[in-house]
Amino acid sequence: MQTAPPETAVTDIDGLASSDIKVEFKMPKEAEVGSSIELRCEWRIMSGSNLYSVKWYKDDHEFFRYVPDSSQRTQTFPRPGVTVETKANSEQRWLRLKNLALESSGQYKCEVSTEAPSFATTYQTANLTVISPPERGPEITGLSLHYAVGENVTANCTAWPSVPKANLRWTINGEPVSLENTVQHPPLPPMSSGNIPNSLGLRLEAEPRHFVNHGQVKIKCFAEVGSRTYEAERRVMKAYVNNQKLSADDTHAGACNIHANILIQLLTAILALVLLTT
Repeated sequence: MQTAPPETAVTDIDGLASSDIKVEFKMPKEAEVGSSIELRCEWRIMSGSNLYSVKWYKDDHEFFRYVPDSSQRTQTFPRPGVTVETKANSEQRWLRLKNLALESSGQYKCEVSTEAPSFATTYQTANLTVISPPERGPEITGLSLHYAVGENVTANCTAWPSVPKANLRWTINGEPVSLENTVQHPPLPPMSSGNIPNSLGLRLEAEPRHFVNHGQVKIKCFAEVGSRTYEAERRVMKAYVNNQKLSADDTHAGACNIHANILIQLLTAILALVLLTT
């Protein structure tokens, strides 16, 4: 598994901030199940005090501690979803978490404290969301190949299971479909893995404005899981014959009839030419 690079996270400095210590906490905001990430806590002591400790927390529960003047300089505390890959680094300014699980999601905190005379403490926090992405992109079902103006267009978009549940949306020719033209199906039960499937319907009346691209309509469904976006696309054509929908078989049969008529006309012309020359 690759290690996700640290990103500057939105931090929240609470009332324990101190002008004696400057802390910058960096970590990814999002990661996949099974991956590893790096948490980096850069700190600088502005006063003449020495470092007392650097402590790391998840959801206000301490999971790692560095106390340079202690006989046991580093300590790890077991926490659900937190597996620390311990490696020596300068003053423990960074940690690597491996084998991330869904329960690894939460708020992480880096807290830095100094010794006398200031006894200052400063911390910063950042949130991590661990996702379980879908195995593949969404699927569009229920569409016909051709639609006439005024005909009802109905379809369904189903996203493969994921955590968090995929947020689905439709577009037609690149334009968002309004909520009144979507059908929100009842929630589907989670699978044994904890992943949650999702489904969204499409229901609207075909209008002339939909067929502006040479009689073709481009219909897309987007499934958003965290910051990731997956999509599916289908294209349908305008039906012109008596305002009726044509099936794929009808289209093929029509093309065959045209070719047959042309062949008959050609053979008739050749036969007439032969008779004139004899």
